[in-house]
Amino acid sequence: MAQRDIQANKRSWFPLPVRISFGYVLAALIPLALVLAFVLTQTRPTLVDQAKTSMTNDAQTRVQLIDTYFRERKLDALTLTQVASVQSFLALPPTDPFYQDSKMHAAFALQAGLSRNPDYTYWSLFDARGNLIKSVPDGVPRHGNSYFTTEQFQSVKAGNAFISPVFYAPDKKVASVDIYAPVNAQTLNPKVKGKFLGFMRATLRLNYIWNEIVKKDLNANGQNSYAFITDENGVRIADTNPDRLFTTIKKLPDNVQQDIMDQQRYGSQSEITAPEDTNISSQTADNFQTRPQGQQEDFQVVRKAASSVPWQYFVLSPINSVTNIANQQTLNIMLLAAFASLLVAIAGYVTSRSISRPIMNAVEQLRGNSQSLNTLAQNQQDAAGEQIWVVDSSQVGLQSVQYYTDAAQVASKKLVNTTQGLKQQWGYVTQHQAEQALDDIMNSSKYLSNALEYQYSSNQKLATALKVATQVTEQLHLGATSATEAAEQLEQVVQELRSVVGR
Repeated sequence: MAQRDIQANKRSWFPLPVRISFGYVLAALIPLALVLAFVLTQTRPTLVDQAKTSMTNDAQTRVQLIDTYFRERKLDALTLTQVASVQSFLALPPTDPFYQDSKMHAAFALQAGLSRNPDYTYWSLFDARGNLIKSVPDGVPRHGNSYFTTEQFQSVKAGNAFISPVFYAPDKKVASVDIYAPVNAQTLNPKVKGKFLGFMRATLRLNYIWNEIVKKDLNANGQNSYAFITDENGVRIADTNPDRLFTTIKKLPDNVQQDIMDQQRYGSQSEITAPEDTNISSQTADNFQTRPQGQQEDFQVVRKAASSVPWQYFVLSPINSVTNIANQQTLNIMLLAAFASLLVAIAGYVTSRSISRPIMNAVEQLRGNSQSLNTLAQNQQDAAGEQIWVVDSSQVGLQSVQYYTDAAQVASKKLVNTTQGLKQQWGYVTQHQAEQALDDIMNSSKYLSNALEYQYSSNQKLATALKVATQVTEQLHLGATSATEAAEQLEQVVQELRSVVGR
């Protein structure tokens, strides 16, 4: 009994409505948990790969725009080198009477070059010895102490068209490159056909590269994502953050640093002293994760090389931004699970209350019936014990009554016989015999008196036993009544439980 009470108290910490509501919540959460597991194991990696692919495609698209743009600009220069007036101007000596006329027509050609693109600032012609002979407009700037380096002159003289390194004017905050294209004689005379007459140089601002390509990558691949371009030396020549311009991702060799300073590529103070970003430059893959210099979190980095210029385009996005879609989807599922759990818990609790109410009533009635049956069993057990005592007492009393009845009969017979003998022999008995007979009569009378007293006591015990038997009978009657009431309550409990299960 005590063990059952302890178990009942333990179960009372989790009432039936709470358990049913908890079951409803589990039923709602299990499918959502399976969906969340699928997202984490299947969908999330796919979304992360898609984000990386998107960054790769973005970098590839930007590089294609750069290549297309510079191929068109090279074609601009190469087209103008084929103009007959330009070739005639470079081929004629200054003393020729047609020199000035050729110079004027060559200037028209250079002016046409300026109109090819709004970012052109200067178009210049140099003769075969590298002397500047015409510029539109006038005042083409030098790079350091000269217009070009020895290596550039030798390259263009060898017939190569190419694009120079980037130059920057801090006062104007404008970056530019020079496009070199050789001018070779085009004539039917095989002796002079293909002769190097000089070269053309077009100065092109990088406004399109900076504003229409790189800057549009700011936050394009997620919050805090950015992009930059490095030249063949690892110097940032374009960046979404102007503060990082003309810093390097790798240590510059001394000769390269000296060339930059000699040409004053980035103004009068061209020495690059900013610390290099070896976390990026040390990577050999085109798609990797690292923590760039000055950042507080890891980034996904995609690198693509251009073909028209020796540049590399970098797209960087925080890892959190790369996985943002997957994280958002996971968060949405978790919020949905919490909201669904709340609704299901409320609905489950309300439903469980209606379901558990008859059950709880039945439990209470069963508990009352159990207590009644326990009381009845205890009463019947007590009555059984008293009944045994009544039977034992009655048997003992009956035996006593029979014993003392027999003893009284014996004493009475003896008393009658002694009295009759004494009466019949009264004249013949001696005084001693008479006294002895009287003693016998007296002893028999005492014995009979004692027997009657004992018999009276036995009668009292029998009366008590009969009284107890009457009480036991009443208790048994009450037990039968309680059993009838318990049976009726049990029938009602059965009806309520049947209403719950629907049968």
